[in-house]
Amino acid sequence: MEQTADKSALIVPVPETEDLVGRWRADLDPGCIRGIPAHITVLFPFANPTDFDDTLITTLTGYFLSIDSFEVEFSALAWFENRVVYLEPTPDTEFRKMTRALGMLFPQYLPYGGKFDEPTPHLTVGDGAPFDRLQEAATDINQYLPLTVKVECVWLMAGGMDPNSWTLRHEFALGRQTF
Repeated sequence: MEQTADKSALIVPVPETEDLVGRWRADLDPGCIRGIPAHITVLFPFANPTDFDDTLITTLTGYFLSIDSFEVEFSALAWFENRVVYLEPTPDTEFRKMTRALGMLFPQYLPYGGKFDEPTPHLTVGDGAPFDRLQEAATDINQYLPLTVKVECVWLMAGGMDPNSWTLRHEFALGRQTF
């Protein structure tokens, strides 16, 4: 059966966290099952993949080149109600700035469909799984924190609801790499 890619997102991949959260995400996060790596969402939903064109890519490239790479620390887990457990990036300022700026560049794509006034940057560990399993994941992960990572790129991914349907469509380097 052919998989349909009818959704897209701009995400910051965080591969440094995979050893820490990967096994939990595989069991507790539907996004992982769909092929989305450990990440922080910058804008979802985004353009339909059929609308990806040179103008869109050029606009995104120019925007991301204007942002310096930066470091964030994951030192705590947090919750959205008792349904979602996530790693909390600190500081989260740059993610918030990106989401706001992309909303101005692409006002037709409201973050999370406009459900939240200001979305909270987060790296999902588990979403909608039984609460006791989410707590177990949080307890396990917490003992390995803090973890500092360098943010150097943003990915444009597209996919659907099917397992392993999400694929990387374009990688955007952040402009000035700081070391």
